[in-house]
Amino acid sequence: MAEALDAFVIGSPTSLIYATSGFMGLVADHLGAQARCLFCLEGERVVAVLPYLVKEGHLGKVYNSLAYYGSNGGVIQVERNDEVAGALVEFFYQLAEREGAVCATLISNPLEPFAVYERHSKYDCRDERIGQITHLPALANIDELMSRFSDPRPRNIRKAIKEGVTIREGRSQADVDFLFTTHVENITAIGGLSKQRSFFDAIPAFVDEQNWKIFVAEKDGQPVAALLLFYHNRTVEYFTPVIVESARSTQALALIVYTAMQDAIANGFANWNWGGTWLSQGGVYDFKKKWGTTDYPYYYYTRIFDASLRTRSRQELLEGYQGFFLLPFSELGA
Repeated sequence: MAEALDAFVIGSPTSLIYATSGFMGLVADHLGAQARCLFCLEGERVVAVLPYLVKEGHLGKVYNSLAYYGSNGGVIQVERNDEVAGALVEFFYQLAEREGAVCATLISNPLEPFAVYERHSKYDCRDERIGQITHLPALANIDELMSRFSDPRPRNIRKAIKEGVTIREGRSQADVDFLFTTHVENITAIGGLSKQRSFFDAIPAFVDEQNWKIFVAEKDGQPVAALLLFYHNRTVEYFTPVIVESARSTQALALIVYTAMQDAIANGFANWNWGGTWLSQGGVYDFKKKWGTTDYPYYYYTRIFDASLRTRSRQELLEGYQGFFLLPFSELGA
């Protein structure tokens, strides 16, 4: 499956790293799930694919395309054909129901139209996110990059430079250690749930070196901020940003983003994907917006095959299905 999937996915300019065999293998290994893919053929020619993951838990099977922290899924095509895409969408849900899944979710790609999911998913519930993407200028116009940002981003970048912050790339164990430790500190401080260490440690085993980087900011020879990025096709994924609490005033993370964007442009990337934002996350939305983003709504289309899911508690749904989407919590008790 892996070679056929990757050979097809790379041909679609809007495909994201989440649909590659390497990233799916990383997530499947981390979550104890199965990575699968539906292929649509015309003769012997692949015309569409739909990658997905399956998790067997205490409530039954859950199908996601795709799972784990904002991973976008859905149908991938090189030549768009809504009839083919619709058939794959319908088959995905039929397969999930036939195999006894309690629910199945398709997450659309913000860079792709979502009308086919509206027509063919027959969803029981739909959850919306705002995808925010900075479209990077061509290398010949790299000097335009700063002008695309809104205040205070240019000031933040200039302050970090004035503070003597320097940026380097790294993939060493020490860089991973710093990224993870600071990530836990940052997420714990806001009462969130951090990613697990095993995810970061497993990246080199599943994802090719050219498809991920850690940018590290240093001040006075010590790391103060870092950013994990994934790369695929024409898109960079802003994945895990961290900063030491005492160094926030240096604006080191802003300089990391600016430096990493310049590096992405130099390497031919066109999109910087900030990931999805909940409609209720006004502060997060505004932070990303000041980096010159364009909004792309995308949706979680969920079919519920076991009505008792709505009677479960939030904790019951979370237990045993880490990283998988079952249904919006607003549907509980509905």
